[in-house]
Amino acid sequence: MDTMGKINILLANAGSYFTDDEIGVIKDSVRKAELYISSRFDEFDYSIDLIVARSSFMQGTIPEDGICGRTFSSKLLTVVINKQQSPVSADSIYETTCHELSHSLRWEKVPEYTETLFDDMILEGLAVALEEQAVKDAKVHKRQFFLQSMLDTSQDEYAGMIEALQSSFSNTEFNYGELFYSGNDSLTRWAGYRLGYFYVKRYLEATGRTIEQATMDSYKDFRKII
Repeated sequence: MDTMGKINILLANAGSYFTDDEIGVIKDSVRKAELYISSRFDEFDYSIDLIVARSSFMQGTIPEDGICGRTFSSKLLTVVINKQQSPVSADSIYETTCHELSHSLRWEKVPEYTETLFDDMILEGLAVALEEQAVKDAKVHKRQFFLQSMLDTSQDEYAGMIEALQSSFSNTEFNYGELFYSGNDSLTRWAGYRLGYFYVKRYLEATGRTIEQATMDSYKDFRKII
């Protein structure tokens, strides 16, 4: 275990999957994300365990990026890496960690959880928008395929997703895997993330709120902009 200021890295490295050099990259990148989030959020005043491990069938990666994160609770995050898909990348680890810290902050500091499809989209949209800002502020030029896909979504694609899903925004039961990950015959991959990002950006423009402020706002505030 490597204890940092607020993030404790727990490196799962059975079989020495990660080399000493890669371990150094992981630690430095997480530290960079911690310092960035600490500089932007006074609310980041608590400790987190971050498990870094190789990917498995239980938690896979985005193949184009070779990495994926998950937030199990405000104080427990994971980042999994598949070196066969992509080499260990300082930028990708930083970007992924910042995304997951958005979820952590909300679950630790905002006394509410998602109830509807729209709420889940906003939860992910906030994380994507913070990820985007973190990458921009760090002057990272090569974004992950995931984030670049969000940014490359066209207005026509947004319109099609809204038409397909708007009547379901208030639903409390839905196929999360299809809507947020795989897509289907009528929805593109990551539709839930894309629409969440779209509505978060609309909210920031309409209210003048920063992404840091919006991260702490109630879901009911975002529902006003549908």
